Amino acid sequence: LRSLSSIVIGLIALVLGPISNADPIIPITAPSPSLNTVQQPTLTPIAPSINASAYLLMDAYSGSILASNNIDERVAPASLTKMMTSYVISMALKEVRIHPNDLVTISEAAWKTGGSKMFVKVGDKVAVRDLMQCIIVDSGNDACVAMAEYVAGSQESFVNLMNQAAIQLGMR
Repeated sequence: LRSLSSIVIGLIALVLGPISNADPIIPITAPSPSLNTVQQPTLTPIAPSINASAYLLMDAYSGSILASNNIDERVAPASLTKMMTSYVISMALKEVRIHPNDLVTISEAAWKTGGSKMFVKVGDKVAVRDLMQCIIVDSGNDACVAMAEYVAGSQESFVNLMNQAAIQLGMR
């Protein structure tokens, strides 16, 4: 689950969009005085300005909410399919069924995939690590199809793997 947490945290950071206008100044606030103990000042960072209509940044270990905005607003999932694709690929890497340096041959189906792309050509050989980076950073649909075919043999079989993973994670 730690690898899933790392992936999810990394993907959430990508989904949130660029952080802009972050103020590097960290104010020091003193807590209210206590009668019996001397407390040290608390360092409280200023939440960054984030270009997103709603977001939540949570410490994965403590569950503490570090920053948020409109967390109760209903919004469409951002690239949830790519998050599940990355998760299933990460499990294949963890189980040593594939390796980061494996070369994946780009199929015509991957090349023809619309939307955001890595712009690979039919027959190109691309390392798993590079395809993963494209999926996570560039939201590359062509990289998703290439990896689905590599991991499961077909897009349809990969969808079955994602559905099985979703059930194991308690998703409905």
